[in-house]
Amino acid sequence: MNHFLECFIRKNMTELTNTEWAAWVQAIGSIIAILAAIGISTWQNHVDSNRRSTEQRGYSKRLMSVTHKIAYDIFLTLHNIEQLRSNPLKNETRIMRDFNRSKLGRLEMALHAIPIHNLGTITAVEQVMIIFSQLEAANTLMAPEPADMTHHIDHVPCSEIYGRSWRPIVEACRVASYTLRGEVLNYT
Repeated sequence: MNHFLECFIRKNMTELTNTEWAAWVQAIGSIIAILAAIGISTWQNHVDSNRRSTEQRGYSKRLMSVTHKIAYDIFLTLHNIEQLRSNPLKNETRIMRDFNRSKLGRLEMALHAIPIHNLGTITAVEQVMIIFSQLEAANTLMAPEPADMTHHIDHVPCSEIYGRSWRPIVEACRVASYTLRGEVLNYT
């Protein structure tokens, strides 16, 4: 069978004219060009996909780093408030209270500006949600004093009750901040 095919090809190929040879070369060249274009396109898509994936991982890691920084600043601010309010020897001045409210408000706005759907891990998203809930609790504790007290008191006395109320909030934010730091360090 192979001998028959070889004879057929040899006989028919030797009888081809120059025009027929050119047509065969062009057809084979076209097939090779089409296969090469498909291969190059597939390879380029693979390279682009890897590049986009690497860029997304880098973006997510930078975003988690910024989120960790904001979370840590929130923890430090809440910790300072707790230390001030739980110490019976210190008084929280109205200026200090306004400063802490303002700082927490700015940090909360910064945290709200983070697109949490782009954070690299579900754990990072969970920690941000925990911080939001703790900020809500902290804002409740920092609610403005009653109207009849605003004009008569220059210093708000600190109490042990405030300290006990703040401790779980501060601790939850500390844990969330350090968990975010771990997520940043372990994210690849």
